[in-house]
Amino acid sequence: MRILMKRRPIERTIFACLGMTLCLAFGSGTADAQLLKQSDYGVGVTIAIYQYDDTSSKPFTQVNKLRVTATTPEEEIEHIARTFGVEGLKIRHIRTIGLREGESFTDTQPMNDKPFVFTILPRIITKGDVTFDFTAGYDEKVLLELKSVSVNSYETVMLRGSQGAFGVREFQGPDGAETAPDKRALLVTITPTVTTTRSLQNRASDISRPTDAYGSRVELGESDIFVMPALISRAPLNFSPGARVKGSITLEGIVTPDGRITNVRVLDTPDSALNPKAIEAFRQFRFTPAKLNGRPTYSTFRETFQLGKPSPL
Repeated sequence: MRILMKRRPIERTIFACLGMTLCLAFGSGTADAQLLKQSDYGVGVTIAIYQYDDTSSKPFTQVNKLRVTATTPEEEIEHIARTFGVEGLKIRHIRTIGLREGESFTDTQPMNDKPFVFTILPRIITKGDVTFDFTAGYDEKVLLELKSVSVNSYETVMLRGSQGAFGVREFQGPDGAETAPDKRALLVTITPTVTTTRSLQNRASDISRPTDAYGSRVELGESDIFVMPALISRAPLNFSPGARVKGSITLEGIVTPDGRITNVRVLDTPDSALNPKAIEAFRQFRFTPAKLNGRPTYSTFRETFQLGKPSPL
């Protein structure tokens, strides 16, 4: 989940940093107190993928810093629409990942039966900011590619991409609200939270790691190359009409070399009565299997189902 807070005034940030430096230098009474080395920092980064209607929106630059960091997609949509004149903004996918400096992460999400893929690489992480590369594409077409984008910790940067057929259009059908595939432009928001590497959560290894057929961890050597499974199709989590559900359910299972998921277990839930439907939906997911040194392998995969609205970032 995104750790969200309003951006602090510049003056307060400066005084907080100054106070920290003075404490490190004098508060302990030791002469060897030092700031953490750059390599000791990691970053928890939340990527939100949106679609929008670029034909009716006002023009805006490709890279923009938001004045606030929102607490929900709805709040972020409202702020972006009001500030930048963006029309038809709709959330499509959210991912939070913990990364070390120089550690890239690629996420794949099916949209309209084809893969939407993004890769983020934090090249430089300091105590106060992150410099990263970001690439996103749909159906083997690059929609956004930026290098050396710098953003402060707890700040949100908004990136504008090009059009792709990953969008959806909503309309009223004979049975109520329906959706259909549509061509829309890409908009991405990225919010980093700098922390120590030891405090990182949602690491790539938490989402997926290689196992044997029984789910036991396979230890990787320095020369081993592991590629996590890519989600091809997901099943929706449906509840009866009028059901009031909120929170999130996190599950983990084993993805087999043929792309199916087994051995599902619930890691976190707001209500155990909701678990059977979540497990049923998770078992219908299909994947391109993980690969270890180029060969399909068993692996874990973790998924969080957001329940109800608003959905927290």
